[in-house]
Amino acid sequence: MKTRLDRFKVYNFRSIEESDWIEVSDNSCLVGTNEAGKTNLLIALWKLNPANNEPIVPLDDFPRHLYSNYKADNHKDDVFIAADFILDDELQSEISKELKCDKEQIKRVLVKRKYDGLYYISFPYSKVDSYPVESLNTTISNFEAKLYKEDSFTKEDAKLQKTIKDFVAQISTPVTDAFFSKQEAETIISNIKVFCENNFGKKKNLPEFFNLHLIILIKKMVDAFDGKPIETTKGIRQKVLKKIPKFVYYSDYGNLDSEIYLPRVIEDFKRDDLGEAARAKARTLDVLFKYVKLSPEEIYELGNDRKIVIKKLDYNNREISSVEQNLTEDEVKEWSDKKRERSILLDSAASQLTINFKKWWLQGDYIFKFVADGHHFRINVSDTLRPEPIELEGRSRGLQWFFSFFLVFLVETKEGHSNTILLLDEPGLSLHPLAQYDLAKFFRKLSEENQLIYTSHSPFLVDMDNLANVKAVYIDSETGRTKVSSNLRYNAKDAEKSIYPVHAALGLTVSDTLLLGCLPILVEGPSDQIYLNLIKRYLVGTGDLKNSKEIVFIPAGGVKGMGPLTKLISSRDDSLPYVLLDSDKAGKEYQKQLKTGRYRDAKDKVLEVAQFLSEGEFEIEDLIPSSSIIPIIDRQYRCDQYFEDFYQKGLL
Repeated sequence: MKTRLDRFKVYNFRSIEESDWIEVSDNSCLVGTNEAGKTNLLIALWKLNPANNEPIVPLDDFPRHLYSNYKADNHKDDVFIAADFILDDELQSEISKELKCDKEQIKRVLVKRKYDGLYYISFPYSKVDSYPVESLNTTISNFEAKLYKEDSFTKEDAKLQKTIKDFVAQISTPVTDAFFSKQEAETIISNIKVFCENNFGKKKNLPEFFNLHLIILIKKMVDAFDGKPIETTKGIRQKVLKKIPKFVYYSDYGNLDSEIYLPRVIEDFKRDDLGEAARAKARTLDVLFKYVKLSPEEIYELGNDRKIVIKKLDYNNREISSVEQNLTEDEVKEWSDKKRERSILLDSAASQLTINFKKWWLQGDYIFKFVADGHHFRINVSDTLRPEPIELEGRSRGLQWFFSFFLVFLVETKEGHSNTILLLDEPGLSLHPLAQYDLAKFFRKLSEENQLIYTSHSPFLVDMDNLANVKAVYIDSETGRTKVSSNLRYNAKDAEKSIYPVHAALGLTVSDTLLLGCLPILVEGPSDQIYLNLIKRYLVGTGDLKNSKEIVFIPAGGVKGMGPLTKLISSRDDSLPYVLLDSDKAGKEYQKQLKTGRYRDAKDKVLEVAQFLSEGEFEIEDLIPSSSIIPIIDRQYRCDQYFEDFYQKGLL
C-alpha cells in the first residue's frame, strides 16, 4: 500500500478562513456553486507538495481582507494547509523500529505547511484506544516462527519444547473480544514473565529471546494505550516528506493553444514573475516539450535556416538592428540534417502520443502531429471522420482540455513520482454530457492507481455509486467564508444551491432506471398523470389490475411534447410507448398524425379517452365517475349551494 492522503484542512487561504477536516477517499468530489471556494481548497492542497514546484504567493494566497496584517503580524509563520497521511507499511516498520514505538502509533502522520514554505511534521495520534486481536496474533505468530528456528529452543529436550509450544498457543487466551485492552495486554506480559521464571530457571538465552521478540513488542502496545508522545528526528521528518504523495493540479487555465510562439515560451520559462494563469500555461508547455524530448530552444534553433549577424549596438551594448546572412553549403547541409532529425523526433513523439491517447479518450480516434516551423510550434489533429489535419484550437474545447490534462498527468506523474494525487478543477466542463459520463467512469479507473479529488457542478460528473465521497462546498451567509461538509443536508439554507448537482444526478439516475421493465404510457399533462395514478392505485387495491409490469404515466407537456418524448422513451428498446390522448380537437388531430406517421405500424398503441367511454369530446377526468368527484368538490369549496344539487348528468 502506498502512502495515502486521509484528510486535509485549510486555514486562512484566499476565501477560506478555516475549513472542516475534509476526509478523502480514492475518488472524492467537491460540489458547489461558482465562487463557493472549491478551487481554493484544491490549490491550498496542491501547494502542500506540488509536483511542479508551484510557488506559494502570499499576495495571491493570503486572504485579501487580511493582507494588510501579513507582514506586520509575521503571518509568514502561519500554517495554511494541514493533512493526515496513512504511511505505507514499509515506512511504518522502518520508523517504528527507529523510534522504538509500536507501528499503530506512527501509522498516521500530520504534515503542515506554512506560508514561508517550511514544513511541520508530527505524530500526534500516538494514543491508541483499542487494538484488534489480529495485531496480537500476528506478533505471536512472528515470534513463534523465529523461536522454533533458534538453537536455544531446538537444543532443548522434547518435554520443554512441548511446554513452550503449549504456552505460546494459549498466550492470547485472556483476550475474548475482537479488540483487546491495555489491562489484557499487561496481563499477557505478566503471564509471559511468570512462565519464564517457572520454566527456564537459570537459563539466559530463552528468557532474553522472549523479552526481545515478544515482551518488548507488547510493551510498545501498552505505551500506545497510554499515548506516550512520539518525538521525531530530522531524519524521520525527511523520510516522511520524501514519501508523501506529490500533488498534480489541473484547471482550464493550462489548456494548450494550437500554435505556440517559441520566443515567447523561451522568455516565459526564464521568468519568475508570471501570474497564475500564465504559470499554468507555461507549465503545460513545459510538459509538452518534455514529452517530445526537445527543449523550445532546440526546436527554435533547428527551425532557423538563416544566421543572424549583429550590425549595430548602442552604448549599453544592446542590439539596435541586425541582418540575416545566407548560410554556406556546409551550413545548409548541417541545418538540413538537424531539421530532418527534429522532424523524425516530433513524428515519433506524436505517434506515441496518439497510441497512448486512444487508451484514455473514448469519444473518437484521433491522430496528432507536431509541426515546427521557424518561430512557431503547432499541434494538428485529425481523425477517421475528418482525415485533414486541423489545429488543436479548431477542435472542441473538450478535446483541448482532455489533451492538455493528459499531457500534464502523463509527464508530471512519471517524473520520479511513485505516488501522485490528482487535483482536477472543474474537469470536462466543456465536454458533451455523454463524454462527461465517460470521464466519470475514467476517473474510477484512474483512482485505482492515483487518489483523485475533483470539483464539479455538473450532475453528469457526480458518481452516484460514490455518493459517500461527495462533499458540499458553500458560502456561509453570515461570515461570507467557505464552508465544507460531507453531510449534504447540513445547513440546507446555505448549501441548497451547492448540492443541486447531486439532486440533478439523482434525477438522472432515477430516469435511467425508472423505465427498465416498466410499461410507459405518455399522457398530455401532470393532472392526467395524477388522475391515472389514482385510478391505478384503486384498481390494484381492489384486485382488478394484475399487471406483470409497473405502469408509468409520463406527462409530455401537451400534444406538442409527444413527438420528442416518444423518440426518447422508445430509444430504450425497439417498441414504441403507448400514448393516451384527450378526445378533444387537439387530441384527435394529433392522433391522426401519429397513426399516419411514427405509429403507422403500431396504431393499436395510440389511445384516446373516448375509446373507454363513448363518442364525444372527453378528457382524462371523465374516466372518474361523477359520483366520486362531486362530493370531493363540495367538501373542498363548501359553497352556499352544493354542486351535487346543480349537477347535470352528461355535462361533466
